[in-house]
Amino acid sequence: MQISLLWINPIEFQSMGHTGERHSCCWIFINTLEEVSMTELNFTRKSFDLLEGLAANNDKSWYDAHRKDFEAYLREPFSVVLERATDRLAETTLPLAGGSKTMFRQNRDIRFSKDKSPYSTHVSGVLTPSGTKAEKDGMLYVQLDGSGGLIACGFYKLKAAELATLRDKIIEEPEAFSQVLQGLNDAGLSLSDEDKLTSMPRGYEAHDQHEYAQYLRLKSFISQTPLPKSAWLEADIVDRIVEYAKGCASLLKFGRACDSEN
Repeated sequence: MQISLLWINPIEFQSMGHTGERHSCCWIFINTLEEVSMTELNFTRKSFDLLEGLAANNDKSWYDAHRKDFEAYLREPFSVVLERATDRLAETTLPLAGGSKTMFRQNRDIRFSKDKSPYSTHVSGVLTPSGTKAEKDGMLYVQLDGSGGLIACGFYKLKAAELATLRDKIIEEPEAFSQVLQGLNDAGLSLSDEDKLTSMPRGYEAHDQHEYAQYLRLKSFISQTPLPKSAWLEADIVDRIVEYAKGCASLLKFGRACDSEN
């Protein structure tokens, strides 16, 4: 989207019958340009100031006072990021899609949480094969926070039956799983071991010497990487998302093959 800026000398502006501050007309045009850019994709320092402000003032009165800015400088451009990544991935063999409907709410569910802070201090959303928040067939998660954020891709917090199917496939088809690890490695990625059991899962104790025993202990099969602020401020976040999804293609394919066998 483009905007044509019309410069009018302040003296000429007043001679046309207008009064007011000397630079009021210039400010209006610049502000309009910034708002249009923001709703397209760009994030600015104000985006991070808002996140930092919410972290320091996590209450309804502060959020209500900044709600419009939160939408304009964070949530709206974030939804555009997901939509543009969707369009780019549609040109590949990776069926991942999302937008405003696959973003998570700012309001937290605090009913069963010890932390009663009403709002999330980050903005986040997912891309999935169904274009919904359903993560069964794998997902790509994107988070924007005060330090920058992160990207994660794969299968998160799997149910017991889903884990069993995936673990069985690793045991029975080690060569196929080797290709997953190689595909991730080629992209400079690896599986995260943050969500794992301290010992072999029940029913798999006999496989503690398997070449991939360490992966049988995982409860989530995801790869993740931090995002710097520059990813948002320099507007290359969509490129990063698309490349990350491509790097995780082998993992997504392996997990979906497990699901199709159920």
